Amino acid sequence: MLKKVISVLVSSLVGSFVVAGVTLNTSYEHMLFSNLISSLIIGLLYIVPIVIVLGIPSSILIDIIIKNSVKKYRRRIEMILYVTFGTVVAIALSLLISLDDGTTGINLLAFKPIFILSLSCAVAFGACSIWLKY
Repeated sequence: MLKKVISVLVSSLVGSFVVAGVTLNTSYEHMLFSNLISSLIIGLLYIVPIVIVLGIPSSILIDIIIKNSVKKYRRRIEMILYVTFGTVVAIALSLLISLDDGTTGINLLAFKPIFILSLSCAVAFGACSIWLKY
């Protein structure tokens, strides 16, 4: 379980850096260290619960699926599964956000940043899990 906690922390930090990079204004007056730290903290506040609620059960499910797979391609299959689960989480979050808007479909303009954030967390979570496991 410690491996999962480390993976949650690493993927949350990577996702938080993605949020900080997107929200960081590139003009000279706005590039302050406090803005970067506040963006990181806001990212962590929103990302950590989602990674805990959706990432750990997905990782456990992936471990169950991967247990009986071929040893030769086990790491590749595991990484593909993490990317697939990250995509499913992005679609689910986009649908959840679209319920708030009153629409019945996915807003593609809102889907792109959610998809990038979800994939950055999923790839970091998968890479950290694979690295700690093997």
